[in-house]
Parts: sequence; C-alpha cells; structure tokens
Amino acid sequence: MAHKFSQWSSLSAWSIISFTLFATRQLLSSGYALIPVVYTGWQQGFSSPWVIVAIAAVISAIFIFSVLQWLKFRFRVEADKLIIRHGIIFKKADELPFSKIQNVRLEQPLYFRPMGLYRLIVETAGSKNNEAELSALDYKDALNLKKQLMAEHDLHSHQAFHSPQQSPQQHRRPKQAYILSRKSLKQLVTFGFYQNNAIWLAVILGPILGQLDWESMENLQLVQSLSVWYEVNIGISIVLQILFISMTLVLFYLLFSLLSITSAVLKYSPYRLSRSGNTLHRTGGIIAKQNDALAIKRIQVIKFYQPLVGRLLKLWTVYFKQVQGHEVEQRGSTNMLIPCMTRKDIAQLLPELHGIEASSLQLPKHYLRIHLGWFWRRGLLPLLVPAINTYFLGLNLFTDILWIAASLFCIGIYLRYRQYGYVLEGNNLWFHSGLLGRSWQLIALTKVQHVAITQSPNQKRGGLANLEIGLASGTVKLPYISIIAARDIAERSLALIHNDHRNWI
Repeated sequence: MAHKFSQWSSLSAWSIISFTLFATRQLLSSGYALIPVVYTGWQQGFSSPWVIVAIAAVISAIFIFSVLQWLKFRFRVEADKLIIRHGIIFKKADELPFSKIQNVRLEQPLYFRPMGLYRLIVETAGSKNNEAELSALDYKDALNLKKQLMAEHDLHSHQAFHSPQQSPQQHRRPKQAYILSRKSLKQLVTFGFYQNNAIWLAVILGPILGQLDWESMENLQLVQSLSVWYEVNIGISIVLQILFISMTLVLFYLLFSLLSITSAVLKYSPYRLSRSGNTLHRTGGIIAKQNDALAIKRIQVIKFYQPLVGRLLKLWTVYFKQVQGHEVEQRGSTNMLIPCMTRKDIAQLLPELHGIEASSLQLPKHYLRIHLGWFWRRGLLPLLVPAINTYFLGLNLFTDILWIAASLFCIGIYLRYRQYGYVLEGNNLWFHSGLLGRSWQLIALTKVQHVAITQSPNQKRGGLANLEIGLASGTVKLPYISIIAARDIAERSLALIHNDHRNWI
C-alpha cells in the first residue's frame, strides 16, 4: 500500500461523479447556477428554447469544471504525512501530518455502491471543513490507507501500554481490535424514537403553515365536517378537549418519530463500535456505508445526553466531543455517538476508554446545585411583560395569554436552574445541565486550557462566583457556585497542567 501511493497518484475517473455533485451543490447553494436560467426565462419567457440552452450550458460548465478538477488532482503518501495537490487556475498543495489527523471517515455513497468504490475523508483538529477527500477508491486501498493514516496513534498506544507497569494481559489486549458496543435493529428503532426532534420540526413548519390560505380551507367540506364532529363530541367538555389535545400531540410525535426512526436505521444499522489500539472505529449505514475512525487522545469531553422520552425509557446517548471546528458527524449535529445506552452499559464502557485522561467509571447519581440566586436574578423577569400590559390594557384575552406564556417561561427557567450542577471527582469534573431532558459532561481537568473566575458585587457579598472552563472543544460555564469551590477547581486544573507539556489536543 505504501509503495502504491508513495509516488504521485491520481483518482479513478469515477471520482468525477463526486466532483460534479460537489460543484453542483456549491453553485446551487450560492445561486450562481440559476442566474443564466432565470435571466433567459425573464427575457424570453420560461417556455422559450433558450431556457433549455441555458440549462444545458450550466450543466456542461459544471461537468467540464469537474473533469478539470479530476485531471489536476494528485496525492502522495509519505512516511509521516499525506500530500495533496489540486487546483485548476490557482494551484494548492495541502500537507497533512499524521500526528495532526483527528478523524478518518470511510464512506460508500449510494452512487459508488454499484462499482464497489469508497470515499475517504480526512479531518484535522480545529478544521471547519474536510481537510482532504479522496473519492472513488477501491475498498482494499481505502481501508489500508485509512489504517496507515491512523497508524501513528496506534503506535503511541502500543508504546504506552507496553510500559513496565502494565500487566501481561494489558500488554496483549491493545494489539487486538475488540468490540465496545453493538446495537441491534430494535435498539436503533428505540434510539430514533426517543431522539426525535419533532419540536424543532414544528418550529420550522410553523412559518410554512402560516402562509397557507386557511380561509379557503375552512370552506372545504371535509374541514366543515370535522369541525361539526369536534363541536358535538369534544367541545362539550373541557376534560375531553384536554384529552383530545394531548392525544393529538402524542400522534404528532409518533408521526415524526417515523422519520427519525427511518433516519437512525438507514444511517447507523448495523451499528458497531470497536477499539483497535488507541483508535475508535464505528461502522454502519445502509444507504451510505460508513467506517469512521477517531483517535482517542483527540476526545476532549464525553457527553451523556438523555432527552425527555429518553428519561422515561432510562436510555442515554453518548457523544465524544473533539476539538471544536469540524467533528465526526457534526454536520448532523451529533458528533461520533453511541445510541441507546443504559447506566449499566455506560459503566461497562468507561473502563474500556483508557487513554481519554478522564478516570471516572460511572455516571453520578447526584450533583451539587448552583445557588438559588441564579434563578431570582432572571426567573421573575418574564412576568414584567404581562404586568405592564395589564396595567395599561386591563385584563383581557390578550393579557391572559401573556400571563400564561410568561408563567410557562418562568417554570422553564426554574427547571433550568434545578438541572444546573456539578460533581468534582478527583481530577474529573462532571457538569450537569438540562431543561426537560438532561446531560452529563465528563471533563478531565488535564484537558483544561484556561479558567476564569468572575464575580458581581452581589456575588462577592454572598461568597459566590461564575467559573468558566476553556477546553479545545469549547467552554463550560458554571454560574453561581461557591467561590471556594470555584477556586478549588481552578487551582486543581492549573496545578495539573502547569508542568504538562504534551500536545493540548
């Protein structure tokens, strides 16, 4: 493999498909591709043959551009880095040292499946976009190249585990790839059910539904029949109305759960997470087969998330948060994750993740809450809006709605306060937050980049402070905690990293 790509190599001609799709997506997202079509249609009429000519010209330009990109694309693998040269007019040369590679993803899009070809994507720490993408690779070549790119992390793991303090059993295990988690079809269906984002979909559909002509719809016979049925059977009792609304919301959730379940099954089935040396590998995907690799030492924070339905089912989703910028699956807002985990599963998983700096072995069951002053400073502010309107307008339907909305907002702030907390466990910090759902974030204090303690005059009098912890994956803020606890966490973090000169990522 190293010999094959040690010289400048080109991609397969099938990679023109990837270049074409990427160029099309870029043009459509910026709108440039539509300019000649719209202009021609505006001048000549959209039924004019010139519209077809304009469309053909755009397609031809995209195809020619993609072919030129393929002709100018070259890559080479050296002993410690991947070098890529590309560009049609402006030449670019990208050098990716193996030591800086954070993730390597191996995917098989649907359009490559008939040819048995794969796409290899390389991401480095802090990058906002893919650093390198090699399309239309043979599976054997892609897999070997992936192993070579992640070899340095496995080498470091091999050296670390072969220290004199390790037992013979610990010496043997890191050499082998072994399964950390495997999920069945039933578990993925459950994951899609409890991870449903129907609330956000409702937020998106709201403005769209607002554009419908509801007055015309009211004249439809079906709508009138449903309205009469509702008034006769449901409108006669407030209890029946509440039950009807509740069942409608549940039906709405179940309906959109079908989309979430389908997405989870197509993306992750058959799900398998394994460890080889110091690298995590996740495989799965029905339409687009995926094979992701993540260096364990790149993990900054482990997040355990439990949405509202997940709390009822007592199931968690585990996320590995990496260096902020571009993370595995971040475009889907998910990072590299493990779905459908119980507390027992998590307790079995954490000991297998040696190398992440954090040493906690199970989820905490309790936490120290922040001071109640956090709630009093903001919890009653929403009530000012209905109070002012009531003073000028008096009590009416509008102000009643404002009071209900403000009360719900206050309840939300209080629930947010109740979920804020932390647990300091040796050199590990657990941060708890949430609203209806909840999450735990496991932070190794050896990963801290900076700490900041701030106090308002009122906080000084009460012995309170706000603590901000800076990590490569972002910042974590603990408001309204004891100044003694804030100083303890800050001093412990600084003491751990003061003489630690290892790479911070």
